[in-house]
Amino acid sequence: MLSKKHIFTICMTVSTLLIPMVPHAQTINDQCSPDVLMSYYPERFVAETLDRFEVPQENRDQIISALAEKNKEVVPLVEEKAAKKTPNPLRDPQYRQEAVTIFRETLYELFSSVMQANGINNQEQIQSMLDDIQQQKAKQFAECMERFESEGPEESTFTPEQREDLNTEYNEYPANY
Repeated sequence: MLSKKHIFTICMTVSTLLIPMVPHAQTINDQCSPDVLMSYYPERFVAETLDRFEVPQENRDQIISALAEKNKEVVPLVEEKAAKKTPNPLRDPQYRQEAVTIFRETLYELFSSVMQANGINNQEQIQSMLDDIQQQKAKQFAECMERFESEGPEESTFTPEQREDLNTEYNEYPANY
């Protein structure tokens, strides 16, 4: 089974392939909460993207809710797809790029299914919207890592173990952040 650290690394690699977006008006603690950083479709980022892409207001709550549910499906689907490959790219660091590809495809499939169920069928628009969410996540992650480096453990919203995992990932893969 995939470790949370490995999943997080893949997620952040995917997220940081994209260009950062504008700052957000939420408190620092909320912005850097484990729920936000570990979510594949954070509610705030999804809402901003839906607004930016002028998705009809009557569809937004349903989309946000459905994507929150899809968060639970990402890891099992990625693991299932990877298990069908030889070697399993999640278990062999030499195949990291293939793991990232599986992860991106899975995020897109789940996102696309929700968008299509809500009347948004343009594949280019769907991909652009997912990219927008991932850009927001990447920017937020980088800002949180800067904050974590400058604050003491007593100020953190993360457990010491979560904080250590984030710092390890950041230090091992600085080009990704």
